[in-house]
Amino acid sequence: MQEIIDKYDTGNTPYLLPIIKDMNLDERRQYKNAAHLVNDKLRKLGEKLELAIPLTTYVARHGWASIAKSKNIPLSIISEAMGHDSEKTTRIYLASLDTSAVDKANSQILKAL
Repeated sequence: MQEIIDKYDTGNTPYLLPIIKDMNLDERRQYKNAAHLVNDKLRKLGEKLELAIPLTTYVARHGWASIAKSKNIPLSIISEAMGHDSEKTTRIYLASLDTSAVDKANSQILKAL
């Protein structure tokens, strides 16, 4: 990780990576443009890998949280990593990700067809 950080000149910015390049311009717009570019490149990568769903930073976030939960990572750690203000938010978020029961039901229905 240090190699990636060292790769970029961030001397004129308070940010870790140079996503916000000009402090005199709209920072939110610069962030949104960078996020759009990253998601576009991830989507193209996902297509090359023939993934079933479009790859985005949001999918990566969901994936990380799901894996952390399945590995019994403490809720407090997951909450902190996700940047949630409370563990209650994290519980709601994780509940929305738990589709294993629905997936199992769909699998059984498909096998019955």
